[in-house]
Amino acid sequence: MGMIRALQGRFDDYYRKHWALSSDNWEYFTAKVFPFVVKECFSRFNHPFFGPFLRRLFRFTGKNHHAEACIVPIYKDLSFKANRENSFLPIQKIRESIEESSFRVIMKRCICRDSFKCKKFPRDFACIMLGEACHTMVDNGIARPATVRECLDHLDRASGYGLVGICAWTEMESIAKGIPAENKLKYFEICFCCPCCCNGLVSFKKWHEIPELRKLFKSTGWRPRVTEKCTACKACEKVCPMEAIAVLKDNSVTIDNSCIGCGLCSIHCRAGAIVMEEFEPMKDHILDYFRDIRPQING
Repeated sequence: MGMIRALQGRFDDYYRKHWALSSDNWEYFTAKVFPFVVKECFSRFNHPFFGPFLRRLFRFTGKNHHAEACIVPIYKDLSFKANRENSFLPIQKIRESIEESSFRVIMKRCICRDSFKCKKFPRDFACIMLGEACHTMVDNGIARPATVRECLDHLDRASGYGLVGICAWTEMESIAKGIPAENKLKYFEICFCCPCCCNGLVSFKKWHEIPELRKLFKSTGWRPRVTEKCTACKACEKVCPMEAIAVLKDNSVTIDNSCIGCGLCSIHCRAGAIVMEEFEPMKDHILDYFRDIRPQING
């Protein structure tokens, strides 16, 4: 096993040096590589035979490897109902992390929307990345430095578009973006995901079947509740990435425990019948949702 880990480390270093995502290979990566990885690899994470190998290959599981994300509903028109005084809206936790960070970049294009030719949202509207390791992405030509104000404005635009906030750290991403191994914890992603193209939202349903992956992608304590305004139009059913919400024959609505609290059902509810309700107090800091690692966004 020691030899395998050593070879894996050498491969990672070679990839960072020679194949890291850059402005020079962006078109090829989004046209060929990423679509293949999503359709042929990520979609098989739950395969009984190939799944364990693929999850290790892409550094989602295995000793000293890691991936984690938390779902943050950020749409500006969502109706939030807190169950305690002095509750914060989820978007505020992202604002605080942006303000705290020592270095920030905005990706020039969205990998997911570029790869799958998104027709609903701008392909040049992409993630915010925080942390000193993000200098590598600027050097490679795939991101631009951004001020706190620019990032907060970008976050507000994402909120206006009705995208889902996903805060993440994955070792695979650090390798793909060429971040040196010694700096891999010094970056943090704030992704703005659409249900049509986002790898996470598209894949979560299958990944949720795997206990070791289910715990890696978590809600930040908010859950939809259907009110008496519901017309049983089933728009929520169609957009839910987890297929967690269902309209029954008697027009009642059920929401099962696979719900990740993304808020898409509420965003797309034509009757305004779904509110986001706090079922668990939010943690003090967005980074507190990361169990085994803690990304470094300052210094």
